[in-house]
Amino acid sequence: MLAAIRYVAAIAVASTAVGQTDWADLILTNGQVRTPSGWVASVAIGDGVIIAVGEGASIDGLRGAHTTVIDLNGASVLPGLHDSHVHPMFAGLEQYACGLEPGGRPEVIAAAVADCVTDARPGDWILGGNWVAAVFAPGQQNKAFLDAVAPNNPVVLTDEAHHSVWVNSRALNLAGITAEMPDPSGGIIERDAVGAPTGLLRESATRLVERVVPAASEQARRAALILATNQMLSYGITSFTVASVREADMGPLSTLSEEGLIKQRMRGCMVWSSEPSELSAASERLIARRSIYARPRFATDCVKLFVDGVPTESHTGAMREPYQNTDNQRGMLLIPQHELNRVVTNLDRQGLHIKFHAAGDGAVRAAIDAVVQARQVNGFGGPMHHVGHSTFVSQADIPRVKDAGMAWEFSPYIWYPTPMAATDILRAVGAERMQRWVPIGDAIASGALVTVGSDWSVVPSVNPWLAMETLVTRQMPGGSVETLGAGQRISLEDAFTAFTESGAHLMGHRDRVGSIEVGMRADLIVTATNPFEVPITKVNETRVQMAFIDGELVFDAAAPPQLTAH
Repeated sequence: MLAAIRYVAAIAVASTAVGQTDWADLILTNGQVRTPSGWVASVAIGDGVIIAVGEGASIDGLRGAHTTVIDLNGASVLPGLHDSHVHPMFAGLEQYACGLEPGGRPEVIAAAVADCVTDARPGDWILGGNWVAAVFAPGQQNKAFLDAVAPNNPVVLTDEAHHSVWVNSRALNLAGITAEMPDPSGGIIERDAVGAPTGLLRESATRLVERVVPAASEQARRAALILATNQMLSYGITSFTVASVREADMGPLSTLSEEGLIKQRMRGCMVWSSEPSELSAASERLIARRSIYARPRFATDCVKLFVDGVPTESHTGAMREPYQNTDNQRGMLLIPQHELNRVVTNLDRQGLHIKFHAAGDGAVRAAIDAVVQARQVNGFGGPMHHVGHSTFVSQADIPRVKDAGMAWEFSPYIWYPTPMAATDILRAVGAERMQRWVPIGDAIASGALVTVGSDWSVVPSVNPWLAMETLVTRQMPGGSVETLGAGQRISLEDAFTAFTESGAHLMGHRDRVGSIEVGMRADLIVTATNPFEVPITKVNETRVQMAFIDGELVFDAAAPPQLTAH
């Protein structure tokens, strides 16, 4: 009976489509096509739109002399995936930089930096990452460690979370950072027993050295974005949100989208800065000029607010209860609540979507409070702002997101093979709080919109299939005895929805993409296996064979673009 209904529907669609296009441009057949009402064998596409779904015979009426027909041989067709939080510029540039092995031990880091120095000229900057604090003995991670392997080159190495940097003496000197320099607002210069900078800089203090690092060229930035976005296509990511866009990023993103060298649908979240410096002026200028950069596949309607840091050994994530083994340290709100309320109310009034960086439960509450204030002033007609990361959330705040007309975004990729969650964060907050680390199960149960972001290049891989599996198992990819927050496990259906329909909803184009059904744009991926049929511990092995955007083949594993940095 269901097949008959689908057959009638497909014939009806075909007859109404003839007035616009006599035949389908593309038919994918003999596969497993996931639709909202179940699995079918075929999908037909015309002018970039899905014009029919059904069994093979029901699509035959749309096959013409110039129709491309792809026999899937049993492969699966799924909606394109959405990454709600990614940093493609960083991800691309870092592949050309001094890369550190994920979770590498001190001796491995020293060897890697020494190799990079060998390839550089004296005085060249050595830039790279990502280091993990948990691998160092107390006091071992300092400027002298880097001085020993790079005495003649300034070194700047980013941490696992991209919220701290580790520099050597030469970099400190070039940045003018001395024992007498006070900590900047919203930042920390780590110091030794006599007050001298150790070489570790936290949050806004990182910009003291970043401002003297030579900027990447326009050519390098374009190459980085092309590299990273092609790699994302190879995993089936057809839409994404650039989680922090600054003035130098907007031009390349816009022009590459216009030139068709970035294929995906993108949303750019412009970083708002309150720092009394050129950064504040630049952020205000960028937000004011945002519409100049907008393109059909690049929305510039989002602002990024950093509410806190990260709940690692830096203790900069704003927590409601003290960090483990500290003298009442609770982290830091980077924007005071009264200022956050004012900014959010103003941005909401303008119709600008807000992505909050909020890792600690104190920051999550501050973000929700600010949106509640904005709703009281502006009403509920504004955008669906969302809390990004949401690493720790007070149970009392779970229902408040839906009540405030907001959404959740979680970062489940912060997992293995790096020890960031299982070691660094665990040491910082204690085992009890880790039971509700990334509380996505509670969020879904609340009925709120829930999405997922990789935060790549904070994590070593942008692979969404790894995240889908571990959201279900809360184990290492492939399965493990170890679990992390097992009480927050969710179903594969819910994980997949977060990457597809919910991700499209949050990006504001659910009316066009997010599912495979008649009338939607043809943003589709083909996978060799059906992730809903393999054992859950095999989902991370899912391989994308093809990706389509608006019916255009934008990735083909049989003839892939160059996906590695030179």
